[in-house]
Amino acid sequence: KYKQTLPYRFTGTNFDLPLDGSEVTLSDIERCYDIGRVIGDGNFAMVRECCRRDNGQTFAIKIVERSKLIGREHMMQNELSLLGSLCHPRIVRLVAYHHTHTHSYLVMELVSGGDLFEAISERGKFPEADAGLMVSDMSEALNYIHCKSIVHRDLKPENLLHVAADICRLKLGDFGLAMVVTEPVFTICGTPTYVAPEILCYGVAVDVWALGVILYILLCGFPPFLSRDRDQEELFQLIKQGQINFLSPYWDPISEEARGLVRALLQPDPTVRLTAEQTLLHPWVKAMASNCRQRMLIDKTQRITSDYKVEAHQVQGPAQTGTAGIMADTKPSSEGEITVKEFNGTPEKHTEMNTSREKDEDEPPQHQSAQTETLVHTASSINLNTPALTINCLFKSD
Repeated sequence: KYKQTLPYRFTGTNFDLPLDGSEVTLSDIERCYDIGRVIGDGNFAMVRECCRRDNGQTFAIKIVERSKLIGREHMMQNELSLLGSLCHPRIVRLVAYHHTHTHSYLVMELVSGGDLFEAISERGKFPEADAGLMVSDMSEALNYIHCKSIVHRDLKPENLLHVAADICRLKLGDFGLAMVVTEPVFTICGTPTYVAPEILCYGVAVDVWALGVILYILLCGFPPFLSRDRDQEELFQLIKQGQINFLSPYWDPISEEARGLVRALLQPDPTVRLTAEQTLLHPWVKAMASNCRQRMLIDKTQRITSDYKVEAHQVQGPAQTGTAGIMADTKPSSEGEITVKEFNGTPEKHTEMNTSREKDEDEPPQHQSAQTETLVHTASSINLNTPALTINCLFKSD
């Protein structure tokens, strides 16, 4: 199998592969790409880092075992046809694709910060400013594809990638379940925690519902709808009822504006639910995204200041170091680079909302199950006797 193959070292100069999707060999792939470590793994595919041997460009390469896609070939076709037509900074870019007799290789933009599920598992919840910027990024991506009548149908933290480990900027990926919607759809797919009440007949509004579920999780650390006994039917009933509870003490520090957006996104009636564009323009989203961007700019400024002082100290020595500090001007230069100027004193650090609480308050209520258990466990799949995919149960799925 491919994952047991050692990297192939090639000394030739022909790095071109056919761009028409015609079949190539594994040797052809390895002649063009130096394939490295695994950065993701699922039921049907694994994702590895890779770089072009001719110019050293780094990418992620999604390697799909075609034998595992029998009966689900449409997933690959969807991802190739839709991703190939999309170009947006908040969507993972498809660079090229190649097929061998046994595998398909999708060469994609490398997004190195890990997925949002991992970040939630590690941090539990996020300040409102961080959550607002992530909602802004997700809304941008959704508005872009919805304007093209494309519904993602599988919006969840596992399919949202951080551009860097310490930056709350997201890109949307995995379009295997996406489709163009020109009329109501009557198939069932997705992950139950994020499915909308109208799952039996839906359009692009299902993505916005999933966005509301993700926002709820970002702010408090657990989902708005959760079956006590992990019962599929009970979960669907809770979703259809659409009753949202902002449980104390977990929601006590959260602003009313944030709660209002959650309510507007989790409207059971899709005709009154916010659209992706309306979400992007929501006052809370705009304010929180702006606050988070300012904070990141200040943090970057302070890092530049610190690096400059260290370099100046090394060059001049302690005796020649002046009292005036150095900071970066927030106005970019004509070349787009941050310029440096002198100032007296230290820039005031932007204050973000404090949602920290005592340790025993960080866990969700017992009747909603433990947060860690919710995030880590994967329930078995059930067949709903539809031509679409089976639904992977609960919060985490491949």
